[in-house]
Amino acid sequence: MRLTSLHIIGFLLSLSAWSFGQTTSSGPSDPSPPTTSPSTPATSPATSQPGGQAASIPAVGENIEAIKTYARGDYEAAAKMLEPSYRAGKAGIQDRLILARAYLHLGRPDESLGVLKNVLDSDRENPEANGLTGQLLLKAGKNEDALKYLEHAYRLKPDADAASALGRCYYALGNIPKAKSALAAALQQDIRDPSNSFLLGRINLDRGSGALAEKYLLMAQEAKMESAELHLLLGKAYLLQKKTVGPVMVNRLGASARVGDIVDGCVVLGRIPATTNQYKVATRYCSLYEGLVLLKSNKQDPDGLFMAASGWFAAGDCEMATRYLKELMEKEPTSPRAWQLQAGLLVAMKDFDALRKVLTEGKAAGMFDSRGVAGFLCRAAAVQRGAGERDQAIALLKQAEQEQPISGEVLRPLAALYVAVGDDRQAVSYYCRIVELFPDAADIDELNNALKVLREKMGVTK
Repeated sequence: MRLTSLHIIGFLLSLSAWSFGQTTSSGPSDPSPPTTSPSTPATSPATSQPGGQAASIPAVGENIEAIKTYARGDYEAAAKMLEPSYRAGKAGIQDRLILARAYLHLGRPDESLGVLKNVLDSDRENPEANGLTGQLLLKAGKNEDALKYLEHAYRLKPDADAASALGRCYYALGNIPKAKSALAAALQQDIRDPSNSFLLGRINLDRGSGALAEKYLLMAQEAKMESAELHLLLGKAYLLQKKTVGPVMVNRLGASARVGDIVDGCVVLGRIPATTNQYKVATRYCSLYEGLVLLKSNKQDPDGLFMAASGWFAAGDCEMATRYLKELMEKEPTSPRAWQLQAGLLVAMKDFDALRKVLTEGKAAGMFDSRGVAGFLCRAAAVQRGAGERDQAIALLKQAEQEQPISGEVLRPLAALYVAVGDDRQAVSYYCRIVELFPDAADIDELNNALKVLREKMGVTK
């Protein structure tokens, strides 16, 4: 009978039947051994008896029927079976641990914590009691107290569960390097728990590492995690890497496929003309895909709208981009990202009058600074110059010059355009300003030569 009870207990503990709330963490690193030693008061592991001996452990066998009842998931009945012996001070260590877990399943964390402290009075070195106590304190927001137990649990038994809980505690305390180390250790031992890779993804995203964030978040997804938050973080990781639209390829789809549909994990971008059921599609590894997934569950999700609008813009579908942008502007009328995307779309659509209006209104509303306004005007000027509309391009650059009078991004194309339209006097004026403002420019010799040629052409010697 003794052997049977141990087998049952081992099976139960391997299930890790009770799980705590999840947090997120960052990139891989070698786990550093915990350094904080647990203290002895009521909020830390109990002290051992003099002479190094642990307090006495009741020599009572496990309640096999209660353990079987717990294994069936009837936690209330299991607790009722174990409570009498516990209150009489006759419950063994394993019975008390089962009772603590049953209380957790029943939503009675304070009672569970009391039982765990009782276990630690008997056996300070019990890894499960230390680990569960630390997780309870962590969930209650008592992070410093939790750390003492969790570090002790990890020292006693450095398995994946202990490393995971310790990593979450370090993260809650703002110790990101140690959080990364512990979470990476947990992940190395057990890749199946998505909470560890998810938290690592969040940490890397917060630190601006989009590629590592993508790696860990995809690992969480492969481990069967599915949530709106996961799609949101993945979309942000793609945006950070400028992966607004995934690799584009050609797939054969059914005749009913429409632009914007998600088919076989890809976004339908459009039918290829003069073919039978051939479509351009974007793979799922982009913010466009994640945005559309977010919008499936919430049509007004602002992050989803932005990802969809910027994704369609990158795919060259201004009509679809404008559709989502309009909804985003209604949802976020004072969002800089929405105004900037709108300005970019107007440049692509060559609606330069509307662009000027948006830039003027946006600057007045604090959506653009002078540099941002000049940048969009320069982009518009480049489009007009490419179309051979030089005078219009000059007008846009002159407006940009009012915003950024000493910017090489503005002055250089202006000088080149005046040369192109044959206005040598204006060209010389701008080249002189460029040489004076940027004497250490990498192409200073070319600038001086261009200036010399123009002066000779005008008959100016200096």
